[in-house]
Amino acid sequence: MSIRIYRCDGDIYLTRVGTLPCLRWYLHDERWRSQVAPLPAQVDRVTPEQIPDDLREELLAFVARAEAMGPAATLFGN
Repeated sequence: MSIRIYRCDGDIYLTRVGTLPCLRWYLHDERWRSQVAPLPAQVDRVTPEQIPDDLREELLAFVARAEAMGPAATLFGN
């Protein structure tokens, strides 16, 4: 899987996760949440090492689950 990670105004965007749409990860009540969102026009591509440790762990687990579940991964959210 060749995922891409972007940052815009503190939010992290994840693309190319199987059949999933672009996902925006944002802080809410000190927890990372995700939602389907379009990729903003002005973003910076980042590596996993450039995102916060707690989110990196969450993203790695999310990508592993999405890869294992295939198209069924679209049925689940936060």
